[in-house]
Amino acid sequence: MSRPTIRLDGYRRLTLPRLGTIRIHDSGKRLARLITRGQAVVQSVTVSRSANRWYAAVLVKVHQNPPDQPTRAQRANGAVGVDLGVRTLAALSRPVTLPGAPETLMVLNPRHLAADTRRLTHAQRALSRTTKGSARRRKAAQRVATLHHRIAERRATYLHTLTKQLTTRYATVAIEDLNVRGMSASARGTVEQPGRKVRQKAGLNRSILDMAPAEIRRQLGYKTRWNGSRLAVCDRYFPSSKTCSACGWQNPRLTLADRTFICEPCGLTIDRDLNAARNIAAHADAAPPHSPVAPGTEETRNARRAAARPATLQGGRQAVKKREDTGRQPPVPPQRSDPLTLHPPQRQETAKGP
Repeated sequence: MSRPTIRLDGYRRLTLPRLGTIRIHDSGKRLARLITRGQAVVQSVTVSRSANRWYAAVLVKVHQNPPDQPTRAQRANGAVGVDLGVRTLAALSRPVTLPGAPETLMVLNPRHLAADTRRLTHAQRALSRTTKGSARRRKAAQRVATLHHRIAERRATYLHTLTKQLTTRYATVAIEDLNVRGMSASARGTVEQPGRKVRQKAGLNRSILDMAPAEIRRQLGYKTRWNGSRLAVCDRYFPSSKTCSACGWQNPRLTLADRTFICEPCGLTIDRDLNAARNIAAHADAAPPHSPVAPGTEETRNARRAAARPATLQGGRQAVKKREDTGRQPPVPPQRSDPLTLHPPQRQETAKGP
């Protein structure tokens, strides 16, 4: 029987076709033991470079039995609501503990890009002053790439730590379905109608993309399946920040500048992000046990509340979908919120005769 072309040579070396045996930084003991017991089969390997480091991503087919239900400790902790933001990375309805920090409800935003903005600006200016094709340009480009790589690695490490704590500690993790593309859209406008406060909006867009909300949702999607927990995604238009978490009263006049939510009927005074996190957690608790949610790549409905995989006509063409009205809704007076449900019922249309 021939030996596979992609295999581990001990715990610190990886044999690749046409490249030979290379030394790896991390230990391959866990992978080697799975292969020895016949529980894993190496499918392929992808070698990539980021800045001055090389990475070998080994694709392995592993026989696993992920838990189908949360543990006793997870069920005791219940659900946690997560409200993502720029000032604080995440406001939680229940506390979480991160390494080197006390138990907290407000997870600080480390702002990895802003921390290295000065160094990155100097490196990019030095790169722009070099001549194309020169040795100095290659060194300057290498320095810019190293800074970007360091920012990405710090961000990934911080997000992995947060998402692991949430998925292993709680039975249900509830988040909002954020429109990241719309939130980070440019404010430049057109020549006929130029935008306002373009520079301020560009800085806000950088801060939104630096916190990586889509990456947080992606990690929560597959880590909840690994740890037996559940990911509940609230409706995009659910007014979590404008609804009182104690009595359900709504304040549609609440603006982004108002950082404190004050309820007029019951007198609750609370941070708006913490209030939103509690509403998101209640939103998840009110959902039926087997209601469809949108974890990771298994999304059931898109932003228009249509099927994630639209029907395909003959010839490969997709069926036409009617776009919903996205115009601005008229203001409404303060009122009590509707009962919290994960997915509101669809609007039914009656067919009209000729």
